[in-house]
Amino acid sequence: MNSVDTSSKTHNLLLQDYFELAKKSSLYSQFYKGNDLAAEAPILSKKELIPILKTNFKLHEEKTGVYLVRSGGSTQNPLIFPVDIQENQNQRLAMAAELTKNNFFTPKTIALNIFGYSDMYRTAAIMDDILEKCQATTLALSAHASYNDMEQTATYFKPDFILGTPSKLLCFAQFLEEKNTKLQIENLFYGGEFLRPNVQNLLQKALGCKQIYSMYGSAETGIWAWSDATKNPSLFSIIKGIIVEIIDPDKEGYGTIAVTNTFRKRFPVFRYAIGDVGRWVNQDGESFLELKSRETKSFIVCEQHYDVDEFTSLTSGATAFQIQLSTDKNFKEVVRMLIVQNVPEYQRLDFVQEKCTQLKKLLNYNQRFMEVDVLLVTAADLYTNPTTTKTPMLWDRR
Repeated sequence: MNSVDTSSKTHNLLLQDYFELAKKSSLYSQFYKGNDLAAEAPILSKKELIPILKTNFKLHEEKTGVYLVRSGGSTQNPLIFPVDIQENQNQRLAMAAELTKNNFFTPKTIALNIFGYSDMYRTAAIMDDILEKCQATTLALSAHASYNDMEQTATYFKPDFILGTPSKLLCFAQFLEEKNTKLQIENLFYGGEFLRPNVQNLLQKALGCKQIYSMYGSAETGIWAWSDATKNPSLFSIIKGIIVEIIDPDKEGYGTIAVTNTFRKRFPVFRYAIGDVGRWVNQDGESFLELKSRETKSFIVCEQHYDVDEFTSLTSGATAFQIQLSTDKNFKEVVRMLIVQNVPEYQRLDFVQEKCTQLKKLLNYNQRFMEVDVLLVTAADLYTNPTTTKTPMLWDRR
């Protein structure tokens, strides 16, 4: 089911009605001051939302409790967004109903959940709740469980679903590979990161998965889209109650995704840019939201600007890779590329030297100003954000 009404007039009326609600909120009265039309209202993003919440949201002045959920941000300045508890439950019930109707999660589902839960970043708990709303069984281990515990739980309970970020699922799959062990878990559910095709192949081989699913949303807007990733990779269906706009689309139709969540009345979410790029795709008479990766893909070293995509030629055979940026004690720039790839022992030294030479060439290497290194590693060696349990392609430690 798609939330975008075929009548643009109805769509605009819905946005205008919700905008009137958002303008009256104590959170946004100043932000939307002087704006009367929804179509002309400014887009809200994390940059504006953090100071708005810091100034206008006073937890101890709320008459009833709230659901607090963490978005990205540093430990010192995270975005903690408040949601009305019942409104949050209503949205999850709508999602659960849609999933059950489409045989995504069913009352017969037994799911091994290895998503993360820490510092108010609640993916694991959210998935447990949605599974239970589908009358399904969840095996709640979290991403911080040992791989031995994950394997033993899977062997004992024989789940038909495994849930997690691609990076955590990859680490688990490599753990099984090292033990020369395979599981037979029919369905895989991922979220939080994009799933690369070669990672998907490895996961299907080690975990025995035949069917892949995903869901989509954000801390600020909740989870509101789902995908049968085996049938329609990167295409998501939207639950009723969510309005998605594509702002400033390019010639291919891709633009900034802005979300209006009409479930949220107490703390409105109007035209919120969640940081992703997407477009609408029509297929078999249905409209789907197609996503593009939102990973941070650019960096500056020695005053030169680079894009991560420029380095993919070095990693064509890799399962995963990560570029780590730092400085040494003399403030020299350090660029380190970690590559997860199965290379025979006798070829490893030549492989690393060749990749390091190629990396230096791409970076216009000057030994006076930078240090460049390439390492062959396992997925577990890549940096993973301890709060979100996501593994970025680029980690800037400077």
